[in-house]
Amino acid sequence: MSVNYQRVLEDSFDYTGNILRGGWVRWLQLIASVIVFPLIYGYFVRIMRGGPAPEFGGWGRLFLDGLKLLVVYLAYIALMLVVAVALVGGAGVLAGQNSPVAAVAALVSFVLLVLIWLVAQMAMVRFAKAGLLREAFNIPAVLAQIRRIGWGSYIFSQIILQLVLMIFGMILVFLVVLVTGVIGLFVGIAGILLFPVLMLAVSPAIYIFQYRYNTLVYESGAAGSPPVTAAP
Repeated sequence: MSVNYQRVLEDSFDYTGNILRGGWVRWLQLIASVIVFPLIYGYFVRIMRGGPAPEFGGWGRLFLDGLKLLVVYLAYIALMLVVAVALVGGAGVLAGQNSPVAAVAALVSFVLLVLIWLVAQMAMVRFAKAGLLREAFNIPAVLAQIRRIGWGSYIFSQIILQLVLMIFGMILVFLVVLVTGVIGLFVGIAGILLFPVLMLAVSPAIYIFQYRYNTLVYESGAAGSPPVTAAP
């Protein structure tokens, strides 16, 4: 399998735009969900389940799904920390921090951290589609899905994603700085204090794009894969 990068990018931008054009009520829902942050993670779970842009509602389920996604995220972060400390710290203790062994351990640690991070991206999508927490840690199934996508295609898709997110984020920050600067000319320091509020308002756009993008990458390897049915 291979990833149609142009289609994935165009779809992700259109999808994000459709959500953000949902009117002021949608913006308020997004901002409120960011403040009560498990809610926004629950919304990300709905995005990763696929289909059209999801609506808010069912707040209890949204909150619980968000907590589950946070568990998945934190578990993989913890694994990355354990690997880094075990390899780099262990090599430093055994052979000295400036030894070639420590340098090799640092390189191996970096490779393993990238690998774990790559697995985590698809594990989160698998969890969302299955609705089962254990599926996020079904490593053989996640690796099989990545093989169907193609490791080369998958890694390249993530490089593209990080570049786009960097540019996307820079544009959003520039626009927020520009708006707060213009407002500040008229109302003084109070306008500048709007910066964190506006950043809070635009931050969901980056994550919506990211989770939609990874969902489409995951689905690009769906042909021939066993179905993952969401739990009721």
